[in-house]
Amino acid sequence: MLAGAGFVAYATVISREVPTPKYANLVLYASPAKVPSFDLARLGSGARVTSAVLGNGPAVVNWFQSTCVACQAELGTFASVANKEQTTIHFLGIDINDASPAAALAMVRRAGAEYPVAEAPGIASISLATRFGVGDLPATVFVSAGGSILGEVLGKVPRTELVALLANLAAGRPLNS
Repeated sequence: MLAGAGFVAYATVISREVPTPKYANLVLYASPAKVPSFDLARLGSGARVTSAVLGNGPAVVNWFQSTCVACQAELGTFASVANKEQTTIHFLGIDINDASPAAALAMVRRAGAEYPVAEAPGIASISLATRFGVGDLPATVFVSAGGSILGEVLGKVPRTELVALLANLAAGRPLNS
């Protein structure tokens, strides 16, 4: 199984374009894949979170973990921007393979996130993250209205860049325009 995960990770890396000069941490996918289907528990409690939550796009998926310092620093900004943009873009948070879902839930509540947040525990979460193209945390993945994964920002996204990227996504423009 690890060999298969390694191959998928390698294939994901070689299918990417280089980061764009305008957005230092933005990586565009040369061959956008469709969003994989998933069915995850909601962080805390409540109805399960499935791939249907992304709707018909456009959408943004923020991958994080409570022990990730950059994730902690980013989540407040991400939540405040996302809460304002939910009428035009679908948002989802995924807490990946977290040793303390309770700490992650507290972090999400402090950030004031109003969008769905799923819990992805165990080795299966690594497989799902790989299918989204995520290799490190935090990661913010951008999905087109047609359901294709366009690219991601690796690491913390500055507010001004996030707002600009979301405007491009909502308008159907290339992310790096």
